[in-house]
Amino acid sequence: MIRERLVAAGYQVVQINSAIGEDKTTRADLIAWANDGEGSLVPWAAVEVKRGPRARQALALQSLIRVRDLAGTVEHYAVLNGDWFKADRGLRSLEPIDEPTPPEHGVGSFLRHRELATSLVLDRLAYDDRRAGDSGNRTLPATEVFANTAIPGIDVPGAGFVHVAPDVLWQARRDALVQWAARVSKGSPITSEPVIAHAVAELGATRLGGVALDPFCGTGSFLWEALDHALLNDGLTQFIGLELDNRLAELADQIGQAALLPVQIERCDSFSHPIRESDLILSAPPVAVRLPQPRTLANGEATNDVTTAAVDLCVQALRPGGRAVLHLPASFTYTTSCESYRQFLASNYRVAAVIGLPSGAMISTSIRSILLVIDNADPGDTFVAQLGEDWIAQLGSEGAALRAAVSHVDRSTEMV
Repeated sequence: MIRERLVAAGYQVVQINSAIGEDKTTRADLIAWANDGEGSLVPWAAVEVKRGPRARQALALQSLIRVRDLAGTVEHYAVLNGDWFKADRGLRSLEPIDEPTPPEHGVGSFLRHRELATSLVLDRLAYDDRRAGDSGNRTLPATEVFANTAIPGIDVPGAGFVHVAPDVLWQARRDALVQWAARVSKGSPITSEPVIAHAVAELGATRLGGVALDPFCGTGSFLWEALDHALLNDGLTQFIGLELDNRLAELADQIGQAALLPVQIERCDSFSHPIRESDLILSAPPVAVRLPQPRTLANGEATNDVTTAAVDLCVQALRPGGRAVLHLPASFTYTTSCESYRQFLASNYRVAAVIGLPSGAMISTSIRSILLVIDNADPGDTFVAQLGEDWIAQLGSEGAALRAAVSHVDRSTEMV
């Protein structure tokens, strides 16, 4: 009933039991969002709910002060044993009221809060999943959630259409897909680990500015991270994703339509499709499958192994000076069947980095994996590292392993 009273007062988006503050250790009973008068949807009203012996005004005011300091709310209410009270602007006292006050500037503005936008997309995904009647069994969300609308936003059950700033909507759709996959995907990965996607983009960042290709793009995790880097550095990059699975390609295409740079997603089999010559190739090829027909490699051998074939496909599509950053099973580094091909790579390309990762870095599998960086350049020194349980921290924005790897591959490039 409390949320309904806020909605009746004119608030469109109301969060219940919302984590606030940078460390997310404090929770607000209800946060209602409204226009700040300058075109942004912001946390405007907070409600503290108390019952029984703790339903005292002093305790409610203490809680509301903490929420105001962390969330920046403007209006504050307490509901004590079912009775409504409104605090003065200084949060020194509470006065009884019949109804909450309508938001001063209304709600017709753009949401610019990434976490809230993500939660609204997830709410819609869960709603559609329940309506489908097979909650818990779907590995892919309803694609219409990600479809572009005339005005950027999210159609939220119970709240209506919420306008969202285009750059925030772009991020929220991606974040929601990752979180959805973590909840429902069992043995069928539809995204990559965010920290892996970030590391791949960092390792390839100096090759942005021409064509960036993912020939096995899935829902586009690697492309989107690289696109973020291009935006930060004003890189005029053309992003291309190829994907065999219809549903994954459709999801990638719909997410890409909200991107702030042009993205082209094609539904095709990369092994039988002409691959465009590229400055940067970043990809996580399929694992645990074999090609139905042998593929001839650049060294003249033939293989049915999808990992070896995918690596060969990628390096052959590199322009001179181009770079491939690949997430592969660790077995590529020691399987005897591809030993001669590994020797071919080392003799004809610069294998710039091999970063070993423990089980868990490749979603929905228990296998160990590697990040492999290959430049279409003369052979040179290779950065080698084996990461352990702290691999997420090591590959984070300030992670020591990632910084060392980036420094090596890019410094070495300048020296070649």
